[in-house]
Amino acid sequence: MVPSETTASKTARRSFLTGAVGVAAALAGCSGSESHSSPPEDGTIVTDHVTATTRSTGDRPPIVAPREDAGGNTDDGSTAEPITLHTVESEDGAEAFEFAEDATNVAAARRLLAETDYDSESVFVFQTRIGECYRLKLNYVTRGDDGDPNIQFCRVIRDAHTACEREASDHTAALVRLPFPADGYDGLSAGSGGSCDPIPDRYNGSDSS
Repeated sequence: MVPSETTASKTARRSFLTGAVGVAAALAGCSGSESHSSPPEDGTIVTDHVTATTRSTGDRPPIVAPREDAGGNTDDGSTAEPITLHTVESEDGAEAFEFAEDATNVAAARRLLAETDYDSESVFVFQTRIGECYRLKLNYVTRGDDGDPNIQFCRVIRDAHTACEREASDHTAALVRLPFPADGYDGLSAGSGGSCDPIPDRYNGSDSS
Protein backbone atom coordinates (compact mmCIF):
# COMPACT_ATOMS: atom_id res chain seq x y z
CA MET A 1 0.00 0.00 0.00
CA VAL A 2 1.35 3.44 -0.91
CA PRO A 3 -0.35 6.06 1.27
CA SER A 4 -0.74 9.70 0.35
CA GLU A 5 1.43 11.91 2.49
CA THR A 6 1.67 15.53 3.55
CA THR A 7 3.26 17.32 6.52
CA ALA A 8 1.15 18.91 9.25
CA SER A 9 2.04 22.17 10.95
CA LYS A 10 0.86 22.26 14.54
CA THR A 11 -0.32 25.18 16.69
CA ALA A 12 -1.03 24.99 20.42
CA ARG A 13 -4.45 23.42 19.92
CA ARG A 14 -5.24 23.44 16.19
CA SER A 15 -3.41 22.85 12.95
CA PHE A 16 -4.16 23.07 9.27
CA LEU A 17 -2.71 20.85 6.58
CA THR A 18 -2.01 22.07 3.09
CA GLY A 19 -2.65 19.07 0.87
CA ALA A 20 -0.42 17.89 -1.95
CA VAL A 21 -1.78 16.70 -5.29
CA GLY A 22 -4.50 14.11 -4.66
CA VAL A 23 -4.76 14.93 -0.95
CA ALA A 24 -7.47 17.31 0.22
CA ALA A 25 -6.70 20.04 2.74
CA ALA A 26 -7.31 18.54 6.17
CA LEU A 27 -8.34 19.90 9.52
CA ALA A 28 -6.77 18.70 12.73
CA GLY A 29 -9.04 18.33 15.72
CA CYS A 30 -8.45 20.28 18.88
CA SER A 31 -6.23 17.55 20.33
CA GLY A 32 -3.27 18.08 18.00
CA SER A 33 -1.94 17.72 14.50
CA GLU A 34 -3.11 15.25 11.88
CA SER A 35 -1.59 14.23 8.58
CA HIS A 36 -1.71 11.66 5.79
CA SER A 37 1.25 9.41 6.50
CA SER A 38 2.85 6.00 6.57
CA PRO A 39 2.59 3.96 9.79
CA PRO A 40 5.29 4.68 12.37
CA GLU A 41 8.37 2.51 12.66
CA ASP A 42 7.70 1.82 16.34
CA GLY A 43 4.67 1.27 18.52
CA THR A 44 1.91 -1.30 18.94
CA ILE A 45 -1.25 -2.46 17.23
CA VAL A 46 -4.53 -1.10 18.64
CA THR A 47 -7.35 -3.65 18.41
CA ASP A 48 -9.95 -2.20 20.78
CA HIS A 49 -11.56 0.18 18.29
CA VAL A 50 -14.99 0.50 16.69
CA THR A 51 -15.70 1.75 13.16
CA ALA A 52 -18.74 3.00 11.29
CA THR A 53 -18.76 4.14 7.67
CA THR A 54 -21.20 6.30 5.74
CA ARG A 55 -21.46 7.10 2.04
CA SER A 56 -23.19 9.56 -0.27
CA THR A 57 -23.52 10.12 -3.99
CA GLY A 58 -23.50 13.38 -5.91
CA ASP A 59 -21.69 16.55 -4.86
CA ARG A 60 -22.33 16.52 -1.10
CA PRO A 61 -20.22 14.38 1.24
CA PRO A 62 -22.04 12.30 3.89
CA ILE A 63 -20.86 14.55 6.75
CA VAL A 64 -21.91 18.13 6.03
CA ALA A 65 -21.21 19.62 9.47
CA PRO A 66 -19.06 20.56 11.24
CA ARG A 67 -17.13 22.30 8.47
CA GLU A 68 -13.69 23.87 8.24
CA ASP A 69 -12.77 27.36 7.11
CA ALA A 70 -9.62 28.49 5.31
CA GLY A 71 -7.78 28.79 8.61
CA GLY A 72 -8.49 25.22 9.67
CA ASN A 73 -11.15 26.16 12.22
CA THR A 74 -14.37 24.18 12.48
CA ASP A 75 -17.70 25.97 12.22
CA ASP A 76 -21.10 25.53 10.62
CA GLY A 77 -20.79 28.33 8.08
CA SER A 78 -22.18 27.66 4.64
CA THR A 79 -18.98 28.92 2.95
CA ALA A 80 -16.67 26.58 4.87
CA GLU A 81 -15.53 23.26 3.44
CA PRO A 82 -16.65 19.83 4.69
CA ILE A 83 -14.21 18.17 7.07
CA THR A 84 -11.66 15.70 5.75
CA LEU A 85 -9.72 14.79 8.90
CA HIS A 86 -11.18 15.56 12.30
CA THR A 87 -10.97 14.45 15.92
CA VAL A 88 -14.10 14.39 18.07
CA GLU A 89 -13.12 14.84 21.70
CA SER A 90 -16.35 15.77 23.51
CA GLU A 91 -20.11 15.28 23.56
CA ASP A 92 -20.53 18.85 22.32
CA GLY A 93 -18.32 18.03 19.35
CA ALA A 94 -20.33 14.90 18.59
CA GLU A 95 -23.63 16.80 18.71
CA ALA A 96 -22.36 19.21 16.04
CA PHE A 97 -22.40 16.49 13.37
CA GLU A 98 -24.94 16.70 10.54
CA PHE A 99 -25.34 14.28 7.66
CA ALA A 100 -26.46 14.64 4.06
CA GLU A 101 -29.99 13.50 3.23
CA ASP A 102 -28.72 10.68 1.01
CA ALA A 103 -26.00 9.52 3.42
CA THR A 104 -26.12 5.82 4.23
CA ASN A 105 -25.69 4.12 7.61
CA VAL A 106 -26.31 7.38 9.49
CA ALA A 107 -27.90 5.65 12.48
CA ALA A 108 -24.74 3.62 13.10
CA ALA A 109 -22.54 6.70 12.76
CA ARG A 110 -24.67 8.69 15.20
CA ARG A 111 -24.75 5.77 17.62
CA LEU A 112 -20.95 5.50 17.58
CA LEU A 113 -20.63 9.22 18.36
CA ALA A 114 -23.29 9.14 21.07
CA GLU A 115 -22.02 6.02 22.83
CA THR A 116 -18.39 7.17 23.04
CA ASP A 117 -17.11 7.91 26.54
CA TYR A 118 -15.06 11.02 25.81
CA ASP A 119 -13.35 10.88 29.21
CA SER A 120 -11.52 7.76 28.07
CA GLU A 121 -12.16 7.57 24.30
CA SER A 122 -12.12 9.76 21.19
CA VAL A 123 -13.39 9.49 17.61
CA PHE A 124 -11.31 10.03 14.49
CA VAL A 125 -13.17 11.01 11.32
CA PHE A 126 -11.77 10.56 7.80
CA GLN A 127 -13.80 11.77 4.81
CA THR A 128 -12.75 11.42 1.18
CA ARG A 129 -13.88 10.55 -2.34
CA ILE A 130 -13.82 6.94 -3.49
CA GLY A 131 -14.54 5.06 -6.69
CA GLU A 132 -18.17 4.04 -7.05
CA CYS A 133 -17.19 0.37 -7.29
CA TYR A 134 -15.14 0.43 -4.07
CA ARG A 135 -15.73 0.87 -0.37
CA LEU A 136 -13.43 2.27 2.28
CA LYS A 137 -12.13 -0.16 4.88
CA LEU A 138 -10.14 0.34 8.05
CA ASN A 139 -6.97 -1.70 7.60
CA TYR A 140 -5.34 -1.32 11.02
CA VAL A 141 -4.59 1.15 13.82
CA THR A 142 -1.26 1.62 15.55
CA ARG A 143 -0.05 3.77 18.42
CA GLY A 144 3.52 4.99 18.39
CA ASP A 145 5.84 4.97 21.36
CA ASP A 146 5.08 8.69 21.72
CA GLY A 147 1.39 7.85 22.19
CA ASP A 148 0.23 9.23 18.84
CA PRO A 149 -2.23 7.06 16.86
CA ASN A 150 -1.89 6.21 13.18
CA ILE A 151 -4.91 4.94 11.22
CA GLN A 152 -4.42 3.11 7.94
CA PHE A 153 -7.30 2.75 5.46
CA CYS A 154 -7.60 0.80 2.24
CA ARG A 155 -10.26 0.15 -0.39
CA VAL A 156 -12.00 -3.07 -1.37
CA ILE A 157 -14.33 -3.93 -4.23
CA ARG A 158 -18.01 -3.65 -3.35
CA ASP A 159 -20.37 -6.61 -3.53
CA ALA A 160 -20.93 -8.02 -7.01
CA HIS A 161 -24.64 -7.16 -6.95
CA THR A 162 -23.90 -3.45 -6.37
CA ALA A 163 -24.48 -1.45 -9.54
CA CYS A 164 -21.59 0.95 -10.23
CA GLU A 165 -19.65 2.70 -12.96
CA ARG A 166 -15.91 2.23 -13.07
CA GLU A 167 -15.10 5.89 -13.76
CA ALA A 168 -17.66 7.36 -11.31
CA SER A 169 -16.96 8.30 -7.70
CA ASP A 170 -18.86 8.82 -4.44
CA HIS A 171 -18.05 10.40 -1.09
CA THR A 172 -17.36 8.25 1.94
CA ALA A 173 -16.49 8.82 5.59
CA ALA A 174 -15.19 6.56 8.34
CA LEU A 175 -15.63 7.21 12.05
CA VAL A 176 -13.19 5.30 14.26
CA ARG A 177 -13.60 5.18 18.02
CA LEU A 178 -10.18 5.01 19.66
CA PRO A 179 -9.70 3.54 23.17
CA PHE A 180 -7.97 6.65 24.55
CA PRO A 181 -9.09 10.28 25.01
CA ALA A 182 -8.04 13.10 22.70
CA ASP A 183 -5.87 14.67 25.40
CA GLY A 184 -3.94 11.39 25.56
CA TYR A 185 -2.01 12.19 22.37
CA ASP A 186 -0.40 15.25 20.80
CA GLY A 187 -0.80 14.30 17.15
CA LEU A 188 -2.63 11.89 14.91
CA SER A 189 -1.94 10.67 11.38
CA ALA A 190 -3.81 8.71 8.74
CA GLY A 191 -2.93 7.02 5.47
CA SER A 192 -4.97 5.48 2.68
CA GLY A 193 -3.98 3.19 -0.14
CA GLY A 194 -5.45 1.03 -2.85
CA SER A 195 -4.82 -2.38 -1.34
CA CYS A 196 -5.39 -3.81 2.13
CA ASP A 197 -1.85 -4.85 2.94
CA PRO A 198 -1.05 -7.17 5.86
CA ILE A 199 -0.08 -5.62 9.17
CA PRO A 200 3.69 -4.98 9.04
CA ASP A 201 5.76 -7.68 10.73
CA ARG A 202 7.21 -5.17 13.17
CA TYR A 203 3.79 -4.96 14.88
CA ASN A 204 3.09 -8.69 15.05
CA GLY A 205 2.64 -9.88 18.60
CA SER A 206 2.05 -6.36 19.94
CA ASP A 207 -1.28 -5.11 21.24
CA SER A 208 -1.95 -1.88 23.11
CA SER A 209 -5.67 -2.45 23.69
